[in-house]
Amino acid sequence: MKHEIVELYDVQIIGMSKKIAFNEAKEECSKFWGEFVEKIIKPVFFEKQEPNAFQKAAFDNGIGEFGLCTCDIPNHNCATCAEQNFGTCSKNTFTYVIGGIYKGGEVPAGMQLFPIHSGKWLKMHFEGGMKVFQVQYEKFHKEWLPAHPEYKWTPNSCSMEWYQGTDIESPDYQCGVMMPLEG
Repeated sequence: MKHEIVELYDVQIIGMSKKIAFNEAKEECSKFWGEFVEKIIKPVFFEKQEPNAFQKAAFDNGIGEFGLCTCDIPNHNCATCAEQNFGTCSKNTFTYVIGGIYKGGEVPAGMQLFPIHSGKWLKMHFEGGMKVFQVQYEKFHKEWLPAHPEYKWTPNSCSMEWYQGTDIESPDYQCGVMMPLEG
């Protein structure tokens, strides 16, 4: 897997959020992205409507570039939660945010700001586009990360999925995951 180190300082993510049970994550996150498309993308791009304040804030801040995962369990980070809580019986929840980097301006009702860890982040580039996102996500957590102990996840932190481009059906679609690094 291709990876790089990026630096993020004093960054906030603005977006729409939803509490999701770990055991329903694959289905519910996909549904939430469908709601995002119906509420923001479809009216403006397909139906050619003038953007309302909510949609304008989404476009102005690049909402849709990130999927932020924040754990609702104290003293955990997403690496721990990925292993311990994504089982079929876990009803513990996490907050999933469809967001972008906040550039300023009004935060409309239905959106909120989420501060993220300042410092270095490991940015993983998944191969094969959205069609294999879940496979690559699991491979990152179960194989790549344990094989690279030099990368330590910052305790009590979130993770972010990242997405770039419009053709999610293309095997060349750019996406991956980011995790904040200790140190």
